[in-house]
Amino acid sequence: AASLEASGDVLAGGSLSVRGATRFGSGIDVSESAHVGHNLTVDGAARAASLEASGDVLAGGSLSVRGAASLDDALRVRGAAVFGSGVEVSGGARVAQALTVGGAARAASLEASGDVLAGGSLSVRGATRFGSGIDVSESAHVGHNLTVGGAARVGSLEASGDVLAGGA
Repeated sequence: AASLEASGDVLAGGSLSVRGATRFGSGIDVSESAHVGHNLTVDGAARAASLEASGDVLAGGSLSVRGAASLDDALRVRGAAVFGSGVEVSGGARVAQALTVGGAARAASLEASGDVLAGGSLSVRGATRFGSGIDVSESAHVGHNLTVGGAARVGSLEASGDVLAGGA
């Protein structure tokens, strides 16, 4: 037949094969699974209650996820990552390059195996312990008492107030 036109339901008891393009004037309802052997192109919005892909998934435009997203493997972001809300890391976090924090940063515990550079002021609210020497290349100001438990060597000492020495 050159064309088929039906004004009511069409029921196919077996497989339906269409060799040419197929156009539907309204929606398609699939009550069980659907298999696409090659590419599937969606020009408008696509909604799925559940989506599973065994190969690569490429989004040519923006990808929006309204619910939770769970990944079984690593997440790699080639460009900048911008988070509109907080970020929580339940395991360890490693930064391979420089880390810039524009606002306040709080950590219950912080360990650095390399150099730590503070471009501005560094404030420490609790006790500070150094396992090695401290080098100050410019002036140092101590707002209150300074206690030295061992020997103190000073190349030059200038005092504007009282200096008390309790040793021999």
